[in-house]
Amino acid sequence: MRTAVMIGSLGAFFNLYQLQALFPQLSHRFESTIADAGWLTLASLLGMTVVAPIAAIITRRTKPSAVLVTGFLTLGVLNALIAFTTSHAGLFFLRLVQGAALPFLLTATMTLVSGNPLRFVPLYVAGTILGSTLSRLYPAWSVDTLGWESGFLGAAGLMALAAAALNHLSRINVFAPGTGDLHPPSPGASVRFAMSDRTLLIAYLSGFALLFTQSTVFTALGLWLSQPPHAWTSERIGTLYLACLPALFFVLSAHVLRRRLSETTLASLLILLSWLALWVLATRNTSPYIGVGLFATATYVFQTITTRILSTSVSVPPSVATGYYLSFYYLGGAIGATLAGYSFSAWGWQGVLACLATLQALGLYLCIWLKHR
Repeated sequence: MRTAVMIGSLGAFFNLYQLQALFPQLSHRFESTIADAGWLTLASLLGMTVVAPIAAIITRRTKPSAVLVTGFLTLGVLNALIAFTTSHAGLFFLRLVQGAALPFLLTATMTLVSGNPLRFVPLYVAGTILGSTLSRLYPAWSVDTLGWESGFLGAAGLMALAAAALNHLSRINVFAPGTGDLHPPSPGASVRFAMSDRTLLIAYLSGFALLFTQSTVFTALGLWLSQPPHAWTSERIGTLYLACLPALFFVLSAHVLRRRLSETTLASLLILLSWLALWVLATRNTSPYIGVGLFATATYVFQTITTRILSTSVSVPPSVATGYYLSFYYLGGAIGATLAGYSFSAWGWQGVLACLATLQALGLYLCIWLKHR
């Protein structure tokens, strides 16, 4: 089961940020501008935002193993199509469809996580870290080294391999029986409970702010480093995200922090750490690897808090709670990716930080208002 959870979260996130470190190739192959790069990142996030609640309703009656195998085969086909597209509009459409497929994988994986949250939440988040890192690193390396077509065909092969592994796990009965929701509440009741539970609403808002922050920072960072005086190559930008990997240690040991600190205190400390990381990134004499490492630690440990809230939901099935959470989560990411391109091109790094400060202040106010309403 642990292997299935890791493959599900890692494989889904592997497809999410594939273009974030590829601005030089996008500029050459598709004549993309900085603003266009933001829209291409938005495409997959927008697809996830729209489809996530629908995916939650569909997957709650289906075996997670079937959803995961079908989903990874679909992603393999989409990566193969991306390998041969030469149109900017075609690439945007394929990324949109790719994003629409991801919620099925994540809600099915969350159904597995809900069977034992204490054991599986850290593994789920660890998979998102590895997947997000490889999502930027693998395309940057493969496209620079092998070319656009071979790089994305390789990604298609990895998705087929994930589907084969999950199919094998399902045949040897690794998936726990009864992980599908056989007697779910009606769709109307699920919507009512999912949107009226105060704790879940706070988790939704926190997820929106979390991915808005991540998407804005990492999109702007890729654009910033690709421009003079840095002029980093895509491969070098991709290696920067290896600095996210030390966050794995803190995610896998986050239960120790949660035992010693309340969720509110821990969340406040993580927000402060994220702004320390942004200060480091804005300091020209400091290595960006340090800033990315600190930022990844703050945001990914924060993600363990929201994931645990979803996985222990009692008012609605965890897959349904996850579906609505993903809509807020990826809506934040879509808006962040778009604003990052526009604000960076207009005002530079300082404009990006101003957008983050405004959004986070508003999100914090709404969470406090919901908690004390």
